[in-house]
Amino acid sequence: MLVHGLLAPPPGRPDAVVSQMPSLAGGVIGARIARRHRVPYIPVVQDLMGAAAAQSGIRGGGRAASAAAAAERYALRDAALVGVIHESFVPGVRALGVAAGRIRVVPNWTHVRPPSADRAATRARLGWREDTPVLLHCGNMGLKQGLDVLVDLARRAPDIRVVLMGDGNQREALRTSAAGLPNVDFAPPAGEREFTDVLAAADVLAVTQRASVLDMSVPSKLTSYFVSGRPVVASVAARGGTADEVRRAGAGVLVTPEDPGALLAAVRALADDPAAADALGAHGPRYVADHLSREAGLSRFDALLAEVLGDARRDAPRDARGGAHR
Repeated sequence: MLVHGLLAPPPGRPDAVVSQMPSLAGGVIGARIARRHRVPYIPVVQDLMGAAAAQSGIRGGGRAASAAAAAERYALRDAALVGVIHESFVPGVRALGVAAGRIRVVPNWTHVRPPSADRAATRARLGWREDTPVLLHCGNMGLKQGLDVLVDLARRAPDIRVVLMGDGNQREALRTSAAGLPNVDFAPPAGEREFTDVLAAADVLAVTQRASVLDMSVPSKLTSYFVSGRPVVASVAARGGTADEVRRAGAGVLVTPEDPGALLAAVRALADDPAAADALGAHGPRYVADHLSREAGLSRFDALLAEVLGDARRDAPRDARGGAHR
């Protein structure tokens, strides 16, 4: 993608260039196109890949982190403004050489619909008994998620059904670890039409991260979790962006990461008090409506573009007749 993007003929002179990072290739290509045409460049940082490599625990992460950070630094250094989807990314972006005055927070908006199916019917279709609490994790199964904590919880609590829904490079390792545990299920990703209905059918939704994961990403699953109206238990670092978002929404509880005992205690407390669990989960849709709606997201992005284009026009050179050059 990078080579193709660098060699492709220019698409015509834009008024501004916007890229989403990652991808790193998209960030580098966007920066090159903006410099070629001398127009404002606005990268929006969804994940910090250099930090991700450093914090993920993968073998060779240090070398990967250095290479990714170099690409990020190149892509961000001349940006007119840099958007970040969460304020926890600001220190990492500043460390890449971006001044604080050029950073704007532009959270993503949710694109999933609210649940609509009958909850009991969905549980019956999925084979989830009404008298068995279901703890559901959906999304990527990678190293940074630290999903071993859910397998350890299942080993301690045979009365709780743990469902891992999704895919990823750690799925088979987790299946091996969970071998012989009848209360652990692995499910394929749910289809778009039934996704939030499946989330809403669970008793508790889990988001887990390794203790080392602090400021490199905010899981996109959180917005879907909030839409579903079910309580979230977040086994994550208390000073990371994921914890900040759970606290802000008021739709979940935080526990120490990589601690199956703490996670189990929180899940049991919610399973034993369905009314409290329902009340906690109800904060999620309200938070989404107020802060993560499509309208709110587009308004923030419009403001970002208006600021950049307004600055560009004010800074444009004047000709002898007083007009601004395009």
